[in-house]
Amino acid sequence: MACPPNTAPLNFIVFGEMGVGKSSLVNLLAGKIVAKSSSGLKSCTLESTEYTIASSEHQLNIRLFDTVGLNNVTMNDKSYLDALVKAHKLIASLQNQGGVHGLLFCIKGGNRILESTQQNYRLFHEFLCQEKVPLALVITNLENEENMDDWWTTNQGDIKQHGIAPVTQVCITTIKGLRNVYEDKYWESRKKVWDVLATLARGDACSVDINWFARMCKKLHQFFVPGKALGKSREKMMKTLTTRCKLPKQDALQLLRRIESDED
Repeated sequence: MACPPNTAPLNFIVFGEMGVGKSSLVNLLAGKIVAKSSSGLKSCTLESTEYTIASSEHQLNIRLFDTVGLNNVTMNDKSYLDALVKAHKLIASLQNQGGVHGLLFCIKGGNRILESTQQNYRLFHEFLCQEKVPLALVITNLENEENMDDWWTTNQGDIKQHGIAPVTQVCITTIKGLRNVYEDKYWESRKKVWDVLATLARGDACSVDINWFARMCKKLHQFFVPGKALGKSREKMMKTLTTRCKLPKQDALQLLRRIESDED
């Protein structure tokens, strides 16, 4: 349920491809610049930055995990291992801080739905959260629309045809524009996103445990390092799990066996 700003924040994951406006969404909710846009050159899939923001109007205190999504539909060994480390950190943070209330999937109005867009949706909604966490679709870059909500009326069929099924959606802009030409739409957008968060906050948090990490390791390997057995990279992965993720050796061995098995 929604909570006063002086209570423990509720957790939401913000994700999407590079350049869709994730950091700008965080800044919109904060009403000021707290997040800097990343060039993506040094970013790692599933790397997350936390921001705690409160709204007295909505009596809501939230923690946003601004998370790097996929920009390619395959991974090499290094990017896979780096993603595991970031996934472990994200999952541990959610586990220690009360679970997750919702996903905010950002896409940019005017952009085509690419394979990488669909893979990002699957990575977070299906692989990470097992389709148990409600997902809101946030469509950005709509400041030139006379009525921003008309974008959804026109495009919802195409979105659903690509297998993306949000529980709700919000059509917004994150900019005020030159000489504040879009200021009214900016403040309208801010209220709309807070309203969506308040709606998602009414449900219970989805609890998170270490099994999320085990499943994520396996799914990432199955879908983004396709057709490749661990083989020689097994030793590197063992080292990554025990040193960078700090898993006990026995837990790391069990995880490797699970990844190599045919069972989910």
